[in-house]
Amino acid sequence: MILGTTGQTIQAEADVLDLIDEAGTRSIVLIDRTGAAAIPQSAIRRIAALSTVEWVIGLGQAQDATNSAIGSGATRVAVRVIHGDLPGPPVLQHTPWHRQPGTALVGSEASGMLGLSHPAGGVDIDPWQLAVVGSFVANEPLTFLNQSILAAPSEKSDEQIRSIYVVARTPQDVAGLTDVLPELAGAVDRSGLALETSEALAAVRTAVAGELGRYGRNLVSLVLGVGLLLVGLNVYGAVTSKRRDFGRRRALGASRADIVQLVALQTVSVALVGAAAGLGIGAALVWRWTGDAPETGFTVAVGVLAVLAALAASLPPAIVAAFRDPVRVLRVP
Repeated sequence: MILGTTGQTIQAEADVLDLIDEAGTRSIVLIDRTGAAAIPQSAIRRIAALSTVEWVIGLGQAQDATNSAIGSGATRVAVRVIHGDLPGPPVLQHTPWHRQPGTALVGSEASGMLGLSHPAGGVDIDPWQLAVVGSFVANEPLTFLNQSILAAPSEKSDEQIRSIYVVARTPQDVAGLTDVLPELAGAVDRSGLALETSEALAAVRTAVAGELGRYGRNLVSLVLGVGLLLVGLNVYGAVTSKRRDFGRRRALGASRADIVQLVALQTVSVALVGAAAGLGIGAALVWRWTGDAPETGFTVAVGVLAVLAALAASLPPAIVAAFRDPVRVLRVP
């Protein structure tokens, strides 16, 4: 019962948080709006070294490119030099690329715009040319790159970065990164820098997670409380029906602690079997309702809590049985 109800609630909580995360709660963008900031390539290495950064890339100034095979009149597509390690799937999926100078990857939408039937060919950027050696598909927060071409940096060390895209490891890291990014960028002129953050959205995520977590904990407490009451009543009924048996044990020399231990062990034995069966059925129900199996840690925790609740519920009836007068119990027909 606990796993079936709370497991579904926790899965729903995870789905809600994933939906919020899709909107980019961990993303930060630092933009040089005027071009006067002169952000160096070394900024990417400094930012990537932070423990709160999951990944970071820098993009150079966008330039127009056309398909070399078509020539004049061809559709123009933006080319951006990319700095830093490329994010992995699902953010960016791409064909193998050694990032040699003069090579580039074409975006999933840019390929059609250029008239490339295959992700290979040449594109002209006045006054030089790039070799397209593969393709890529970008997802949030880089979907805008699908209409672009990503070029490898040249061997020149003075290439400047116009925008930096950072994803924090957690939504809580966004505020701290926002404070240090302008300084780490090493810009010559910070007046033209602009920060676009998801700090407000991250705060909403934290609030939603707190409310959903509180609801889940209250639900677990309620279910455990009801279960504890039912187990206690059931054990009390069993102890009452066996009072003569416990009376004989006491008359034969069993201590009160022995009686308490006996009742507790019997209850825990039944609880272990019930918890194992309940967890299996609950996991199957959660999988059927949500399409995902509950996490192993959560499942084990629910089982342990259920057994501990049964043990706690058995103690009051066990103590009652242990402190009954054996002589009086045996005299009652």
